[in-house]
Amino acid sequence: MFISWQQKVVEHTVTKYSHAQQSASVVTRRQGRHGMNTHVVKIANRECSCGKWNQFGIPCSHAQKVYGAYNISTASMVKDYYDVMAYNNTYSKHFEPVQSEDYWDDPNFQLVHDHTIRTVTRPGRNQTTRIHNEMDWRQTRARQEAQQQQGDSSIQEMCHRRIVDNTSIF
Repeated sequence: MFISWQQKVVEHTVTKYSHAQQSASVVTRRQGRHGMNTHVVKIANRECSCGKWNQFGIPCSHAQKVYGAYNISTASMVKDYYDVMAYNNTYSKHFEPVQSEDYWDDPNFQLVHDHTIRTVTRPGRNQTTRIHNEMDWRQTRARQEAQQQQGDSSIQEMCHRRIVDNTSIF
């Protein structure tokens, strides 16, 4: 991500706001229908209005452009958990094998199934509780259009057969 965002840096323009707060606005280059967006980068807070820096812990292309304008090393602003030492420390511990269940200590409790928690099921498909968004609407619309096209083609086919047979449709 860092390298791919670093390649986009040349497509951005920086306007400096405040040297004290180390903040600036970055305008992206127009590419077709996209671009010409303005993002606010605050280096002191380590945040950009695009949200990628907070989400991934890696300075986005907008932040990297501002770093270049302030002559700050962009690699120094990457989160510590991406560091090689942190990675090595994560996997440096040894895993002990697990003994057979016969040698486990007996638990001092008993698992009891509570039948009152079970929900009553009814026949048919369960109703979803998910909130539908634009993606679902597009899928539903595409499905309806496909069904309509199938219906139209079957009507046309039926009309064609009757015309060939010289029979009346109505």
